[in-house]
Amino acid sequence: MLQFNPQDPFPLLHEGSYTYDEAKFHAAQVDDWLGIDTKTVEQKVILNQKYLNEKKQHPFMPEYWSGLSTPTLQTPYTEIRLILSHLNLQAGQTLVDLGSGFGRMGHVIGRHYQKVNFIGYEYVEERVQESQRCLSIHYYPNVKIEKTDLSANAFSLVSADYYFMYDFGSRKAIEKTLEDLRRIAKTRNITVIGRGRNSRDLIERQHPWLSQVHLPQHYTQYSIYYS
Repeated sequence: MLQFNPQDPFPLLHEGSYTYDEAKFHAAQVDDWLGIDTKTVEQKVILNQKYLNEKKQHPFMPEYWSGLSTPTLQTPYTEIRLILSHLNLQAGQTLVDLGSGFGRMGHVIGRHYQKVNFIGYEYVEERVQESQRCLSIHYYPNVKIEKTDLSANAFSLVSADYYFMYDFGSRKAIEKTLEDLRRIAKTRNITVIGRGRNSRDLIERQHPWLSQVHLPQHYTQYSIYYS
């Protein structure tokens, strides 16, 4: 049974040594310990007329993934720690989270990879504010969350070493971001961690530069791709 330990809140455990339900329950305990009020924030998102009006006026606006439970919306901390252990993270490198939600990955990097830079991009203002509030309490100088619309034509991704993408916005938004990544990959080597049906499917079907040049690493919930 996976137990929460405040002395080791983000344990590095082998895949298969715990169930996914245990990982989600553990993650909820960690959220409480960190002070992330996901329930209240998600209620605000659901009730925010701004998003409802945007969807009515612009039917192709990105999906905000509101109304979903936090376990569905967010990657468990144990999985994040395991993903990071597969990467050859070096001091001075940058990892970007594309659709960072409540900033869970930022907490893990802030605690275990203090010389690696982390940027989390999130569109929903309420999640951004809660992420920034909690990260400021725990103070990780190498971690930041920014409010960003990844689907905007005017937005250009920062050049980084690693990108984590877990189905965000709409499928069109993911397609646009993968094109952004393809342009960056023409200038440098990048690693992309794909999580979620849309992200992995698009990479496998439409981006051979990422899925077929170098052999990907496939795991139950995610895949790691190299340009």
